Amino acid sequence: MIRPPTSRRAWAGAVAAFAALALAAGAAAPASATPRATGAGSAASVATSLASSDLTDLFSSRKPTPDQFVKRDGTGLTLGGKPFRFGGADIYWLGIDENVGGVAYPTWFRIKNALDTAKEMGVRVVRSGLASSTSQDGKNPLAIMPRLGEYNDEAFATIDYAIAYAGSIGLKFIVPMTDQWEYYGGGHRDFTTPLGLPSEAFYSDPTVMAAFKEYQTHILQHRNRYTGLKLKDDPTILAWELGNELEGMTLPWINDQVDHLKQLAPNTLVAAGRRFDIDPDTLAAPKLDIIDVHYYPPTADAIAAHAAIVTLAGKVYIAGEYGSPSASDALLQPVAADPNVTGAMFWSLFGHNDTGGFVPHDDGFTLHYPGDDPKMQSAVSAIATFNAAMGATTGSVKLAAPLIVAIEKNDGINHIAWRGTAGAGTYRVQRSTGGAWSDVTEAPVPASASPVTDLASPVDAKYRVVPIKPDGTNGPASPAVQSTGANSVDVDPLQSWLGTAAHDNVTSQPGPLDAFAIGDGSGTASITWHREGLTRAQFDVPVPLGFTVRSSADGTTWKTAKTKIDLASEGLALVASSLVGDWVRLEWNAKLPLVVQGATLAHATEPLPAEAPAAFAATAPADGTTGLLGIPTFEWQEASGAAYYRLVVSASPDLSSPIVDANALRATSFRPNVETEPGTTYYWTVTAVNGAGSTVSTPTPATFAIAPLPTEPFVIDDVEGYADDDALAATYVPNPGGGPVVRTLAPSSDGGGSAASLAYTFGPEGYAGVIRTLATPQSWWGYDGLRFRIKPAVGAGHSLTLQFLANGSYWETNYTVTGTDWQTVEIPFSQFAPPPWAGQGVLDLSSVSTIAFYFGGSGTGSVLIDDVEAYPAG
Repeated sequence: MIRPPTSRRAWAGAVAAFAALALAAGAAAPASATPRATGAGSAASVATSLASSDLTDLFSSRKPTPDQFVKRDGTGLTLGGKPFRFGGADIYWLGIDENVGGVAYPTWFRIKNALDTAKEMGVRVVRSGLASSTSQDGKNPLAIMPRLGEYNDEAFATIDYAIAYAGSIGLKFIVPMTDQWEYYGGGHRDFTTPLGLPSEAFYSDPTVMAAFKEYQTHILQHRNRYTGLKLKDDPTILAWELGNELEGMTLPWINDQVDHLKQLAPNTLVAAGRRFDIDPDTLAAPKLDIIDVHYYPPTADAIAAHAAIVTLAGKVYIAGEYGSPSASDALLQPVAADPNVTGAMFWSLFGHNDTGGFVPHDDGFTLHYPGDDPKMQSAVSAIATFNAAMGATTGSVKLAAPLIVAIEKNDGINHIAWRGTAGAGTYRVQRSTGGAWSDVTEAPVPASASPVTDLASPVDAKYRVVPIKPDGTNGPASPAVQSTGANSVDVDPLQSWLGTAAHDNVTSQPGPLDAFAIGDGSGTASITWHREGLTRAQFDVPVPLGFTVRSSADGTTWKTAKTKIDLASEGLALVASSLVGDWVRLEWNAKLPLVVQGATLAHATEPLPAEAPAAFAATAPADGTTGLLGIPTFEWQEASGAAYYRLVVSASPDLSSPIVDANALRATSFRPNVETEPGTTYYWTVTAVNGAGSTVSTPTPATFAIAPLPTEPFVIDDVEGYADDDALAATYVPNPGGGPVVRTLAPSSDGGGSAASLAYTFGPEGYAGVIRTLATPQSWWGYDGLRFRIKPAVGAGHSLTLQFLANGSYWETNYTVTGTDWQTVEIPFSQFAPPPWAGQGVLDLSSVSTIAFYFGGSGTGSVLIDDVEAYPAG
């Protein structure tokens, strides 16, 4: 049996050896060979078999044994006869994605990287919408079921790889079969709308129910191309979930669906659940194994209460989703200590992007490892601690080499972008000009820093990137990439076709370590790239024979290029340097067992600069500006010929001891995250830099002054001037997600004016609150905190959350309501923090747009509030 290669070079060697043996057979393949023949006579299938055999050996297609399946034991789970509890992650996009270039299949790298990252954090179970892949009337042709009753089995490629790779590293999957919501992956309406039926018919109409069962059967009967197992027989699947957050389930429907899935996959468990609470019908379904509840935001008390209800009904309880920003030891350690909880899974994990940095997602619950900011880093740490308490091993992933994906040369300055690697916390970007390697930056940088600017940028420098785990362990360096002369360099690992101009008769396939392109067995395989100023093309090919390189000035007329074989750092390469025009194409016989592992393209659009950047001016804040409320956004003119800018801000005219020294800025504006001293004058300059020199902005330096601190309170609302109760009620609007709040006017604390009476009732949400949107944003800059008068009438002991929105960031703090008399409450702004569901923010009080009062507890309560103001220092 072939052993999996341990390096890219070793794998390339295996491919080369195999291809050399098969080359003659491929050349002699009969003309009648079908494009996707599976017999021994097809050389293309031989090459595909090589890749598949490598992956099959890595993923193992041996018949699974019963102890590899997770089993239910009453209200708990077991694996291999031992109790199985888990911390998990939602990675919804593994089958089909929406986050990079629109709706598309994710790359092999992104799938592997995310799963490796989950493993590093101690995740044992991944919840993913692999099987929720439907649409109507072909709206999403990439779906498993583009239209009702029609199937696209090409959609299983990423699903097969995700399941196979997850299984190879010991991860399990929970897989929802459809979705309540009409997202890009489809949902249950794809089974009703095409039949002219309302969505609720999904749970009752016999034709719809039959169509959904047919869809389930198609998925479970699918045979994974890498493991050789049908999905119904794969122990990597811990449970099939009836759907994500289904709101209309009935007991007969649940029982029918569970019976169908268990008949198809008797060794696999079945789960169900709706959004924020427990569906009573799931508790009553006798054969349903797992009940899944979601939390936004989560609390340990709510999880404990739901877990007790579920286990009392004899089911297994899991928290299938909780917002990752809420992760903390205070939340998760009680959950880990609760024997009724089998698992809890955070929403949601994203890994590194193919082109550098991380994949972005804007739902407010995105988690990157090891964290983009201190708040996310704290959440990652709490999740890893929880996962370890649930029985997992953390930090077990061996670092792989990163990949430099581009060196952009801009006016003689190099900007180095790299693709990160799972488990790394930071990276050391290094250069060499023929001798030892030296660091480009003063300290290691996170993946989000890509691209990094080399402030020195010597001509003909080589670069590499070294990954570092958070514990300081170094991993292998990336293959070195060199930028010569005025050339920029792009590295295309062929994970997708986004970096290419065209491809014909070729597919991208996953390898044990990275992707490769292979002919599909039909005609001439080709990949075409277009780069302005193309000067050199290097193709990573284990067997550099049987390829033709052509170049073109117009993409239509092609000229064969001379090539040579180089021994690159990671194996053999085919190099073409005498290129004509901006187009290059690699061609080979698609029937031959030849693979391409990547391309490195050098291109130059402008010569190295001969002189420093042109003169330019600093524009904002205007020179001599006074009365600013904190640090401003700095702006300056574009300097012709500038590769980057350096901004320096200091309280000294000679710019010594700067409070801002920001380098490698590529835009013409920047707002630093620093504190300024009230009543202080500051001096600032911008320096434009390129490979030939630098130019300082005018005036040199420019100045601005911060306003002095306020000395009198700022009245936010003294509750005077409201005509009646309706006017107050129209100003303070209840949060629709919480319980009702009655807003009326009442006598003030001194009896000479008005106060606001807030009478609230808690519902199942456990909170009630009101929000005031300010007609004009207010400036609370320079004040120390908020002060207000409060008199509890009913509900002493309830929590009060005071929240405001400042410059787009939410901030809040908690206060426990005590006593029954009027009292003055002062809360310093230093006690406010972003709520768990919000991202990390910078407290900028120069523009506050909302203020809100939220109460938490049970039952009912009532308070009087008056004289809300911001108070000054002292």
